[in-house]
Amino acid sequence: MQKTFSQAFIEHLEQSDLKVTEIAIRAGVSKDALYSLKYGKSQNMAVDDAIRVAAVFGKKVEEFLGLSEAQIRSTLAEKVARLSSREQAILEASLDAILSDIYDHQVAEARDAIEEEEPG
Repeated sequence: MQKTFSQAFIEHLEQSDLKVTEIAIRAGVSKDALYSLKYGKSQNMAVDDAIRVAAVFGKKVEEFLGLSEAQIRSTLAEKVARLSSREQAILEASLDAILSDIYDHQVAEARDAIEEEEPG
């Protein structure tokens, strides 16, 4: 069974010398949100916040949660299989848009890097 973000947070907190306040400052999230995780009032948090909290511990979210790539793919496949054909089409279109945005961003970054290297 996959652990919750709260469970992973508690494990990482116990294994580190970091304090909740320090993590909140470094991650740019509220102390209250982290205390809610620590004391079990909430099990998960917003994706953007989770990414930043995991980064404080030097990890990606999937590493923070202890998931392997195979587990991630399996979980994703199971969830997609539960969707209707229409919902799968919407998901596919959304993923295409996200990947297109990522590609466009990478191309723009590469172009900017090349322009910076060229003599003026």
